Amino acid sequence: MEDVAARAGVSRALVSLVMRGSPKVGRERREAVLEAARELGYRPNMMARGLAAGRTGIVGVLLADLHDPWCAAVHDGLADEAPRGDVRLLVSTGRGRPARESAALDDLLDLRPDGVVLVGPRVPAADIDRAAAGCPVAVAGRSVRSGRVDCVTGDDAAAVAHAVEQLKALGHRVIACLDVGPRPSSLRRACEAAGLTTVAGADELPASATAVLALGDTTGTAALTALLRAGRRVPEDVSLVVHGDPPGALSAQVTTVAAPAAELGRLAMAALLDRIRDGVSAEPRRVTVPPRLDERATTAPVRR
Repeated sequence: MEDVAARAGVSRALVSLVMRGSPKVGRERREAVLEAARELGYRPNMMARGLAAGRTGIVGVLLADLHDPWCAAVHDGLADEAPRGDVRLLVSTGRGRPARESAALDDLLDLRPDGVVLVGPRVPAADIDRAAAGCPVAVAGRSVRSGRVDCVTGDDAAAVAHAVEQLKALGHRVIACLDVGPRPSSLRRACEAAGLTTVAGADELPASATAVLALGDTTGTAALTALLRAGRRVPEDVSLVVHGDPPGALSAQVTTVAAPAAELGRLAMAALLDRIRDGVSAEPRRVTVPPRLDERATTAPVRR
């Protein structure tokens, strides 16, 4: 910082004010300091500066699975909202394993972030509640019983009901549910309440089913692959609805039903920023995002 001050011909204190974004510095001297910093390749230590101010400006983000398209879409929503709180995101992942996720959460907390967002977490609720005792915490995609954690979830029951209603309107009566991974219990209960036959493997889909509801983005891809491999055309022989938002070109083809993942992320970050401002003792926020059904090329009336 001394070198920047010497190059700009100002005091070290003024350089410090510029680096903190203080409005007390005039435009001309601010530009001189910033130009000197660029010439010298100087970058302020954001962590040290934040700690001195009582906050780091960092929000930890723990993704259940870095490669899951849903987690990626939620992250997009978090990143879109983060600038409102002037925070930067530090992302970690549990790689789909609860034990790794718990360790990753501890690592994030050790960095003293301003807050943490957990996306589709698989760690025990007690671990999340314990983390929230000393750090603002928000959860996207799972409801956690805690008096100090904000939760933003999709309405799973409404999503399943919406999908089944649409398929029945197309004449389908034998609808199978494909669930090959860990899902929220609310989603499983919704499928049971709708009377769906649930199978745990794409190769186990019953031949009598004229429609399939696949739970999850990667599950939808597996279902489509298995049906085509079995010689069953989609949607001519079997209609397919995916609960989620498949990646890439597939998303433009497949009928989907879900709460928009990016919106879950945006609302979770908004809740966290409010909690950072109001303190960990603020009343927890419970937000339920309604589902949206996008009918595309994988659903059609049942063949007679």
